[in-house]
Parts: sequence; C-alpha cells; structure tokens
Amino acid sequence: MAPHSNRWILGAATALSLGVAALPVSAQTPADSARALHLLSRASWGPRPSDIGAVLTMGANTWLDRQLNPENLADRDVEARLKLLPTVSLSMSELYRDYSPRPADVQAARKAQAMGDSGMAKMQDAMTPAERRERAARSPQRLHAELVTAKLQRSVFSERQLEDVMTDFWFNHFNVFFNKGQDRYLVSDYERSAIRPNVFGKFENLLIATAQHPAMLFYLDNWQSVYVDTAARALQNTGPLAARLRARGLNENYARELLELHTLGVDGGYTQADVIEVARALTGWTYEPPRAQQQGQAPQRPAGNRARAGRGMQEVRGKGDVPFVFRAQLHDRDEKTVLGQKLAANRGIEDGMDVMKIVARHPSTARFIATKLVERFVSDKPPADLVDHLADVFQKTNGDLREVTRALFTSDEFYSSEYRHAKVKTPYELVVSAARATGAEVSQSRRSIDLLRTMGHLPYAEPTPAGFPAMSEDWVNSGAMLNRMNFGLDLAGGRVDGVRIDASLMPRGETSTDVLLTAVLPGIDTKRLSQRISEDLAAQSGLTQRARLQRALGLALGSPEFQRR
Repeated sequence: MAPHSNRWILGAATALSLGVAALPVSAQTPADSARALHLLSRASWGPRPSDIGAVLTMGANTWLDRQLNPENLADRDVEARLKLLPTVSLSMSELYRDYSPRPADVQAARKAQAMGDSGMAKMQDAMTPAERRERAARSPQRLHAELVTAKLQRSVFSERQLEDVMTDFWFNHFNVFFNKGQDRYLVSDYERSAIRPNVFGKFENLLIATAQHPAMLFYLDNWQSVYVDTAARALQNTGPLAARLRARGLNENYARELLELHTLGVDGGYTQADVIEVARALTGWTYEPPRAQQQGQAPQRPAGNRARAGRGMQEVRGKGDVPFVFRAQLHDRDEKTVLGQKLAANRGIEDGMDVMKIVARHPSTARFIATKLVERFVSDKPPADLVDHLADVFQKTNGDLREVTRALFTSDEFYSSEYRHAKVKTPYELVVSAARATGAEVSQSRRSIDLLRTMGHLPYAEPTPAGFPAMSEDWVNSGAMLNRMNFGLDLAGGRVDGVRIDASLMPRGETSTDVLLTAVLPGIDTKRLSQRISEDLAAQSGLTQRARLQRALGLALGSPEFQRR
C-alpha cells in the first residue's frame, strides 16, 4: 500500500477515535428521509439501497409496527438459506450424538497428549485422509462455523430485521460461551428457543427461559448447585453420589450474574447475602444431560414447568429434548429472604420462580434494562429523560418488551440530531451493514469468520457473562481501524471468499465515484469523503476504471462516515 494510503487510513482512524461527527445530512434531504435513515441504521442491520424508499412509502411507524410483529413477515429466502446449513436445525441431543468426541477418539487423544507434541504429531500422521475428513466433519468448530454463518444469513437477508437485531441484543445480555464444554451442543437451541421467541414478549418469561435452558445452566454452573445437607440426608449420607454432592455444594455463579448482569445491575441494591439467598433458592435447578440420553437413559415424558405451592418434594421436568429438571432432593428447603421478601420453608421450584418474579419486577431492573437499551441504540451517554421514559413503560406494562422497544424507537430523544451517527459500529455491525449496503451475496466463508475473530467480534465466542461491549470506545483504536479499512478494501476487491458484492455497483465504463458513494452512503453528504478518496486515487498509478471504483468503494466502507450509525 502506498505511503499516501497509510496516511489516509491513519487520518480516518484519528477522526473516528477523536469522536468527529459524521457529515451532516444535506439540507436538500427531507427531514423524514433523515429520520428513516436513522431508524434503519439502529433498528435494522443497516439500510439496503431500496430500504429508505420503502420506509418513506409506508411511513416509519408502519414499518416499525410491522417489524414488531415479525410473525406476519414472510422470510422464505432466509429459510431456504438456512436449509443449506444442516447443523443449525438439529436438536441438542442430535448435535451431541453426531458431533461429540467418540470415546475411542478421546482415549487416543489423551494417550497422544501424554506423550507431548511428538505424540500428537504421530497420531495425526497415523490418520488416513478419510479419517481426517471424517474427524473434521464431526468437529465442534464446524458447528460454530455454521452457527455464525446462519447468524450472518439472517442479519443480511432477513426481512425481520428488528427481531434479529433484538435477538442479538438479548443474546448478548444473557450471554453464554459456545466453547465451554457441552455448550457447543446447546447454544444453537438456546438462541432458537429461549431468546428469539421472547424478544417481544414479557421480560419475566425471557428471564425464566434463559434461566432454565441447559446452555445457561451449564455455562454458569447452576446445574451442579446443590444444598448438601438436604441431598446427603436424602441419600442417607452414604454412597459415591452423596460424596460427589458434598464436593459440589452451593454454587453462586448464576445467582450473582442474575442480579448483577441480567436484572438489577451492579448498583441495583442487592447485597452478598442476597446472592447467597438467590443461590439457595435455585438449588436443584438442573437439566438432563445429553450424555445420559445418548447412553439410553431416555428422559421421562415432560410434565411442563409449572409448579403449585405444596409440591416442594416433587421433581419437575421442562420441555425439550434436553429438558430442564428441578430435582427436589437437591433443593434447600429452609426459609430464605431475597431482597427483603420472605420465601417460606418446605417449598420446591416455586422458590426459584418467585425469585424470577421478584427480580423481573424490581424497579432497579426496569432502570437497568432501560439504560442498556439506550446505550446500545441511542448513545454511549444515555439521556436521562429517555431512560426514565423506558423504565416507566417497562414497569407499567410489566416488562412488555414489544412496548418498551416501541417506546424506544418512537421517542423524540431517539431521533434527536445529536444522536445521529453518534455510535460507532461494532465489527459485526460493520460486516453486515457493508454486505447490505453493497447488495452482497453471502455464503459460508472461513474468511468471514476469521475477519470477525481478528476484529474481536466473533459471535458466540465471548467467554465472559457480560457479553460484548456496547460502548463505542471499546471498539475504536488505530489497530482496529486498520483492520476495518482492510476489510472494506478486501470486500470491494472481491478478496473475501464467500462474499460477493452486487456486480451492478461496479458497472463497466465511466462512472463517477460520487454515484457510487451515494449508493453506499445514502443520506450522508459525501463531498468531503469524495475529496479524500479522489486525493488517494490520484496517488495511485495504472489503475483501471474498475479498479479505481473498487478502491473508492473500499475506502468508503472503511471511512469514518460508514463506521458510524
């Protein structure tokens, strides 16, 4: 790359890192066009060339109402695309059956590992090509690759854009880590059955769905949290199981994150004593491991997950092929006090269900959720009036997420000019919005996954319960900006395998770069950007017209103007 180009990139990085605002909407652009563009930049994964006109035709409120009721929007294109990714529709037990390591392979790997690097090399050398292909086909990384590809397909092509954006938000809020043990076989269903169906429902139902899903139970270790005294007494204090239970004991991991990250927030008014009491209330909340089912220990017929008072010693089983199970013999049946509210003794699953109700309806939860929504969709510095408004809607509707989301995207603060182009896109938002802006065709691509990993935003791969950050400053530095610029140039130049931009953006013959920039950056005054790109192109020699357009497009996709939403 020419030195002039490096200066261009570093200048763009500096402009973004210093918070320089994107260019204002042209005075000739109608106010409703600006509003439509802003809505699409936040409530979807970015506008396609035809989207602004569609929003203007039907009206922003009508578009939003349609998006808030996604069941009425046909999504046949995405459904057809997902059928080409066979693992994403498999159940949890099917994934475990077909893709978990075989006992012989595990034994061989352990033996080779004990021998050091030479042992691993010998094991690889001893494998036939067919065995290597078969092992690669069964690799958990194949599951991750297809899961990420499915997410990209939905984000780029789905007509249910707001549903997909909110699924991403709520998955991140209730984050689980794909690469933690059995979660490799559980995360796909977690998003499919616990998150996506509940993003426009009641927050309390979403909270319970995540709490009882095997992916969360395993990730934050609640599946093995037991009340030792009760469990040991039930087993007459003898036997290997009683010994294992004593070693496990009470686990506070999920209880702490439930209060700090999922509901009240770190300053929400809970104490360490509350963490312990919540953990006690959730003892016995576990699941039927897929391993047990694979070995022929078929689960009993699901009995649903509702429990009446007085059923303290009755086991409760949820629905699903790897069901949630409440094991009463592992539950602490003594009296508890959670956030000042008494939970009577001698109860069962209703202890945990009451905890979910208490925290879901707590005023601190309303404010914490409102703040996170405003941080994600409006500004890194949430306007207090909008947070108050959303928290009020949350409480008055008993956590109706459809109405809270509607209130967010119809508020005057959301459309305030000071918040337009105020958020820096995350790397995932950049990749998807670039694909949508250029009409790109996206298929399964190792390069796309490597790009997201390099930029620090590979879906399902964040190990911490807090999920990926929402603040712009966490995504902006000169190294990250260089990666973003390289992505733009590679995409425009056709060097991202599995991603091909719409050929009509690069017509043969003479085409002004201004025409190209207007198509990719609708609603933004591209005069200054066009000047910077023209200066860069002037420093290049021997480029064909097509190569000039490709470079212009790549620079536009890597520009501060496109990096903001």
